[in-house]
Amino acid sequence: MTDSNLRTGSRRWRHELVKFVETRRTSNPNEQPLSPLQDWHRRVTGGVLIQFFEFLEKKEAEKAYPQLEDHPLAKRLFLLISDAAGLQAAQDLVDATSDQVYCLLKEEWRAFLEDPDTDDDESFVHHYQFWSVWHQNVEPSWDIPELDPDIAYWVHEEGFALADGAGRGAQHLWRWDGTNLELVEETMTCWTS
Repeated sequence: MTDSNLRTGSRRWRHELVKFVETRRTSNPNEQPLSPLQDWHRRVTGGVLIQFFEFLEKKEAEKAYPQLEDHPLAKRLFLLISDAAGLQAAQDLVDATSDQVYCLLKEEWRAFLEDPDTDDDESFVHHYQFWSVWHQNVEPSWDIPELDPDIAYWVHEEGFALADGAGRGAQHLWRWDGTNLELVEETMTCWTS
């Protein structure tokens, strides 16, 4: 691990999160082979992650969210929450040896949040987060043409939370024909705070 700029409280919070996840993790998600569909998910997640880093690099976050002055991003843990494909995308884009970064599966994060003995840091004093997850729960209320029953549809949920009330998220609809993943509709839902 490299030297840290993390605040003492953020280091302690990171230690508890890592201990919680690592004692329950049965395999390394970065070592699992990806299916062709997961490889597409990895590519899309990597692209969105790069956009997020570009947003941070341009200092747009500080302009958009003045509350970051009290809790600078450089002093907090960056959490990347995804699936196996997303963690493999992150492997190429973030320094996994840094103690300022931690990547975990969405199921691991959910278990941490649901455990009554953990601190979820809902006020974002110790961490900020980026997420990219895929599922097939297409909302019946979405105004989309009838879905082809021979095609698999996937919802990509992505977003970030930099502080309490400082973030954005969106859901995008994709179609998988067994070979290619194609965007059907960008931003089926979105929110900004």
